[in-house]
Amino acid sequence: MQVRVAQLTSSTSRRQEPWPLFGGSSESTRHSCCFSGSQKLLNRVQYCQVPHSNSTGAVAHLQKEDKHSCVDRSTSYLHVQTLRNFPIEKICGEVVLVRLDSVILLDDLGSCNFPLKRTLSTVKYLYKAGAKVLLVTSWDPVLQSVTPVLKSTESLADYLSSLLQVKVIPVNGVPCLTSFKKEEWVQNDIILFENLLNFKGENANCNDFSQKLASGAAVYVNDSFSMSHKIRASTVGITRFCYASLAGFQFEEELMQLLKITDTTRHPSIAIIGGSNFLRKATALHLLASQCDGLFFVGRLSFQIMNGLGIPVPSCLIERNATKEVLQLIQIAHNRNIPIYYPTDLWCLNINNNEALEIFDSTELLSGLIALGWTPVDIGPSTLERISSLMASYKKILWIGPTSYDATEEFRVGATQLGQILDKASHNSCDVILVGSAACKAVKGISDSSSQYTTFENGSIVWEFLKGRILPGIAALDKSYPYKISWDGVFSDPEQPLFVDIGSGNGLFLFQMATNWEGSNFLGLEMNGKLVIRCLQEVASAGKRNLYFLSTNATSTFRSIISSYPGQLTLVTIQVHLRACLIQRICIGNL
Repeated sequence: MQVRVAQLTSSTSRRQEPWPLFGGSSESTRHSCCFSGSQKLLNRVQYCQVPHSNSTGAVAHLQKEDKHSCVDRSTSYLHVQTLRNFPIEKICGEVVLVRLDSVILLDDLGSCNFPLKRTLSTVKYLYKAGAKVLLVTSWDPVLQSVTPVLKSTESLADYLSSLLQVKVIPVNGVPCLTSFKKEEWVQNDIILFENLLNFKGENANCNDFSQKLASGAAVYVNDSFSMSHKIRASTVGITRFCYASLAGFQFEEELMQLLKITDTTRHPSIAIIGGSNFLRKATALHLLASQCDGLFFVGRLSFQIMNGLGIPVPSCLIERNATKEVLQLIQIAHNRNIPIYYPTDLWCLNINNNEALEIFDSTELLSGLIALGWTPVDIGPSTLERISSLMASYKKILWIGPTSYDATEEFRVGATQLGQILDKASHNSCDVILVGSAACKAVKGISDSSSQYTTFENGSIVWEFLKGRILPGIAALDKSYPYKISWDGVFSDPEQPLFVDIGSGNGLFLFQMATNWEGSNFLGLEMNGKLVIRCLQEVASAGKRNLYFLSTNATSTFRSIISSYPGQLTLVTIQVHLRACLIQRICIGNL
């Protein structure tokens, strides 16, 4: 896109007038820079104090629908700025803090372990780009007790050194750059901090702990997607103190796979849904019923469906408070004319004799055998045969939740056989998505074909996503633009010269400029989402078609926003915080 300096024609005058001086305006206290190509024609620095935005508040606020915006805010938070698309020249010489997933790190580095390979690629990419890399992660005491690598920070650092083929220096104590001697820091490029769970501020998303964690770091990279549904200092709070917050290679891949779950381009599709607690999952289940072409319920959820279909089920197996939601799901399926399946037979265990394991017809079990001490433990062979015969008819299969009925590991027989069925389906050009530890474990070890599956070990993230809830760890990252920005819908004439105000605040400055110069378009970039919604409401009320506002961290998204604009960039003004040293980063780095 060509960038040049242009004069703007005021709506109150027929002749061209030079750009007005800001000195006489109440909005004059800003850093103003005007650019022609790469040449800086004007560099006049004045200051205006801007409050820091609160990431946690922003996460909650994103749940409010913005009917005045051209962007769908229900999913717009999923479009994040990635390390892959971030200018590599802005990484060289910077301190970059990377949040890793310890579960992925502990997997064997086999030929098909792509999650671990992508995680290591994130660290190697930063290291080769000339960044000073800080690594943080967390692990619980149970995992530590069975994993020798996690016995200490030193042992994990040695393990990472072997994987990366680069020396990783362990540092104990509060994770911050100040805990490391400056002369040692200069000599070493990768540092691993102590287990984050050793500090209360991590789970509490403590502001002070987040600030210490980010001390000295300019860029934050999150490569721990499994923590996306939680609010932690290392995934949410830290983004308030880094000028760029990005998704690592593994995080980016898992986010793309998450979006595929609700992708309706592959038809027909079926969801095999297990587990329990229908009421808590009702919203997600209704979504699946509205998108899939078939539903097969297993686990305790199947009893709720059978009861809703009029099949007698003992009261001890029914969620009484979920009856309404069950009937709503059945109605959705009926309206769409899609089938609902449930187990025809079950493996059962006699509670009076733990070694007695038999197969019973589902209706036979429910009609009287429960009272005789028999309890279901997993789906039976007839049910598995039925599932196998159905799979050939579908191009997309989602398995979410365990097939078992709260039984111990030794009695779970259906999951392994179901894994074999889905492995066969994956070889027949069928998209197979596995959600939860039970589903993922069922296919591990079945041939060497893990790359043919989409897997999510942490099922909670997917359930939260299907419920339509904001995932804090994703929402805290910088947004990637453009994402479906229709400039024709934003401005009446997108070919007009563009004026950009970074840190537009309450928008009064841009409103006045847009009124005086109707021959130009005005775009405000502001991190405070509440102010942006208020400004967009005023724009809609005034009917202005040469003025618009976007909620974003312009430090990392300015380049992608402006590159999509069909017209010419005329002028940029920047409003900055007194404590921030971002003027140089934005003006020189981005522009």
